[in-house]
Amino acid sequence: MKSVIRKDEAAVSPVIATILMVAITVVLAAVLYVMVSGLITPVGGNKPLVTFAAVDQSSGNATIAVAGASQSVSPSNYKVNLQVGSNTGSAVAMPTTGGLFATMTINSVVYRIYWTDIGGEKTVNPGDNFRVTGNNLPLSPAATSYTFYLLWSDGSSIQQTTWSTP
Repeated sequence: MKSVIRKDEAAVSPVIATILMVAITVVLAAVLYVMVSGLITPVGGNKPLVTFAAVDQSSGNATIAVAGASQSVSPSNYKVNLQVGSNTGSAVAMPTTGGLFATMTINSVVYRIYWTDIGGEKTVNPGDNFRVTGNNLPLSPAATSYTFYLLWSDGSSIQQTTWSTP
């Protein structure tokens, strides 16, 4: 028997074949990345939209009710901050248990920010509220402007509200 070796000039060269294989691999990897990236959510989830009702002032304290929240999120994902006049405190983690408070010092005055979890769900929901007080003292002096900031864990703003003491 005689074997025949055939030389086919119409075949793809090894260099072109390698380039085609690399290009196909890159395209498949890109398609897979696009498909999977839609399934992955960032750590901490998406930032919710929160709205506040009007500030209620009584006994020298300010109460800010949560009027709406686009999703129920754990309080550990939030920070709070306070501005008194033109001086702003440093953002602190909000209390993670209803009834507890976060403290901050602005101009040597200590302020407390309480979170009340009305429904006991351990998430920030409509009906919950924040109460801003002095350190067991009323907010003072008269005609002082205050701004309460609700922030996301990365420090970005979610909502704020402003009021002035009577």
